[in-house]
Amino acid sequence: MDEKDSQSENLKKELKKELKKYELSILHDVFSSEIDKLLADELWEVSAEGVIHSRDEICNWLKKKSRDSRWDIKNFDVKNLSAELALVSYWAKMSAPVVSGSKGTLHSSLWKRCQEKRWQMVFHQATKICSATN
Repeated sequence: MDEKDSQSENLKKELKKELKKYELSILHDVFSSEIDKLLADELWEVSAEGVIHSRDEICNWLKKKSRDSRWDIKNFDVKNLSAELALVSYWAKMSAPVVSGSKGTLHSSLWKRCQEKRWQMVFHQATKICSATN
């Protein structure tokens, strides 16, 4: 691996670490002005139930969720779509206050880099993992 490839790998690892920190903060932390700054004005979401939610609805849910809510996260990955856009994907399952009986959900988020060089989530989708029926 040459120096350019090494630098590119290091940047990708740093971006993955940064965006994972943001995703976990949104999921686990109490809603605050810092979390609010992570959510773009144009943010929208498709929930695991297939319902479209606005930024305001997402913020209201984040404000009302239990402080004890925790999710296990696996297979966290980041794909750079451009210098200003990244796709995050991961598997999540609620682990507290009650362990979910579901198989979990697959999550995807689009993050854009703003003029201030900080990242903001512009889209999120959760897809339930269903049991196969025969």
